[in-house]
Amino acid sequence: MTALPPTIDPEELEAASRVITRKQILQQRVEWAKLSAAGIISQEEVRLMNLYDAKSIERKVAEFRENPAAYASLFMNVIGGNKGVASLERTRYGLSLMEEILEEEPSCYPYFLQTSDPWSPLLTIMDTKSDDYCATKAAKLISLFLFRSKQMPQNVLDEVLVWCNDHLRKPVTAPMALEGLENLLRHDDVRVRFFEDDGLNRLALLIKDPKMETQIIYKVLLCLWLLSYNDNIASQFHHETNVISNIISTIKAVPKEKIIRIGTAILANIANKGQNNQIMIEGKIARFLETANQRKWADPDLLRDLEFLTETITDVINEMSSWEAYKTEVSSGTLEKSPVHYSDRFWKENMKMFEKDKFEVLGMLIHILKESQNAQNLEIACHDVGQFIRYHPLGRQIINQMDGKYIIMGLMEHQNAAVQKESLLCTQKLLVVSWEHLGSK
Repeated sequence: MTALPPTIDPEELEAASRVITRKQILQQRVEWAKLSAAGIISQEEVRLMNLYDAKSIERKVAEFRENPAAYASLFMNVIGGNKGVASLERTRYGLSLMEEILEEEPSCYPYFLQTSDPWSPLLTIMDTKSDDYCATKAAKLISLFLFRSKQMPQNVLDEVLVWCNDHLRKPVTAPMALEGLENLLRHDDVRVRFFEDDGLNRLALLIKDPKMETQIIYKVLLCLWLLSYNDNIASQFHHETNVISNIISTIKAVPKEKIIRIGTAILANIANKGQNNQIMIEGKIARFLETANQRKWADPDLLRDLEFLTETITDVINEMSSWEAYKTEVSSGTLEKSPVHYSDRFWKENMKMFEKDKFEVLGMLIHILKESQNAQNLEIACHDVGQFIRYHPLGRQIINQMDGKYIIMGLMEHQNAAVQKESLLCTQKLLVVSWEHLGSK
């Protein structure tokens, strides 16, 4: 299994500075004696907190090890305990204490799970606190508890999954959901439930915009990577709306190594399953691999995945006939100046193939001419339509019947000189029939 890339990117520190951090919260001072006077915590808990609070992390770990059950119970009381009610400041502080010790001392999970009720306080915070910090930390902590639990309480898992799915639907709340999902999706049964609730599509939509913060993109890809370890789900990636093409577009547009690493790992996991290879080829993965293989990578997992994908995709392309390769390229909507477009042999040998499915591929070319804003697409599509007119005995009539004539003629006024040239040449081939009819009358 590919190891997880680092999750902290130094270049994102500026973005992170705009939100409150755990360090800032733990620098605040809490008057524990007042909480004791109000009956929220006991005198013994005040004593424990005075030994622990605002100390070095080494001291905190040492104190927690001395009284792990007491501190776990105390921290749960700080965030509301069984009452489920605490001020915003207290909730933030308690969640920060819990997250900090769980990161520094992973072995302390059982002590939190052994408290009288480790679930309700966190669920209450997720459902009632409008504060993003509290909701995000609560979702992260409860998903970690579920992940570490030997037997996940089904009612708690159901509630957390519903919460995550609801928050995943909006980009503004998606980061909170991703904090929980990246832990829950390590369980295969949770992967299946999430997939059956259209989770794969929702993740795909989140990476549609490559301008999204890199850390959010990373977490989305992390969830997709976890899903790809279920073979049945991996074989379904090609069925879902643009998920494969969005992954390829993302690793092309975001040149950070951790994004490329995990995105490539996803594609390697889903290769040779279902129709994924075909969709990857349509998504121009070959171009990405060509560029990526020219860079120097130190990570052995990334190198291995790139080598595997390169061999796999090259083999698939080599096995495809020239017509299959051409159809795949045209259906992708992005045309390249490859030899097939300029091979007279290709056009002579494949005229009958253009007639299949009511001239489906020809219709795709005309659609490109009508809708594309890319000059190279227009240039090559004009050229290919011209070749069809040249080699098919009824080429001119068919193009006219498909309303392609005036679309092509209109491109003679395009601002790009190469598009103008190919449009003019294609128009000349269209008009030859008029000269032939005039000469026969």
